[in-house]
Amino acid sequence: MFKYSATQWIYGNESLEDSLKRLKRFGYQGVELAGEPYTIDIEETKELLTNYELECSSICGIFTPERDLSSSNDEIRKKAVEYVKRSVDLAKTLHASTLIVVPTCVGKLSPETTLEEEWNNAIQSVKEAGLYAKEQGITIAIEALNRYETYLVNNLTLALRFVEEVNVEGVGIMADLFHMSIEERDMRDSIMKISRYLAHVHIADNTREAAGLGQTDFAPVISLLKELGYKGYITMEFLPAVSNPYVASGLQGEADIFDEFTKQSIGHMIKIVKTIQ
Repeated sequence: MFKYSATQWIYGNESLEDSLKRLKRFGYQGVELAGEPYTIDIEETKELLTNYELECSSICGIFTPERDLSSSNDEIRKKAVEYVKRSVDLAKTLHASTLIVVPTCVGKLSPETTLEEEWNNAIQSVKEAGLYAKEQGITIAIEALNRYETYLVNNLTLALRFVEEVNVEGVGIMADLFHMSIEERDMRDSIMKISRYLAHVHIADNTREAAGLGQTDFAPVISLLKELGYKGYITMEFLPAVSNPYVASGLQGEADIFDEFTKQSIGHMIKIVKTIQ
């Protein structure tokens, strides 16, 4: 009923091939790749995806301070928009349908100028990038990050307001259940409110470990996704205990833990799906 993928950069500095082998072994259909259009080896990536019979489900934008779509610095903002456009190109080249976008950079906990100014900056940036994405047939999924990782769009209510102000067809919203476990009172109700814009789903438990290892009850959300006829990927994004998630991409990980979490995540989802059929 659902298709499953995992974010590749959560596996630290291991090779893409090692990650794809793992995903194939545990029954995944896709992989979410980091939005690094300036450094990725396109031909090698295409070949590996073909060899392991996996799709590129999505591109996860990496929003560092140099890629801040809300910045009061015109040059930074211009480069951030260009980065999103090149990530759209990457998604199109790898046949991914979705690009995840964070309206401001990760780790920015207060505005450099005013909230109103930076909100409007982000709206205009995403509007420009979104129009380009629409031309290329790529959906942009706005991600709401919890209050400890950014300040601008922290919950799905704000994400809904943001996307409605952008007002570009194909700019939708991602539901990330880790962030939602911190910011949302009721996950099912929150997703219902943004359901017409729902473009992508990230899964991790409240501890940010694999689904089923923490306290999150995923069943109501999975049941709702079925009711809504959600056709996108369910993407696993478990992470080590670091304050900045991007740090994970450079860490030396343990293959046994990666195997355990990868197997646990999809197994937990499939078990829930079977109970609601």
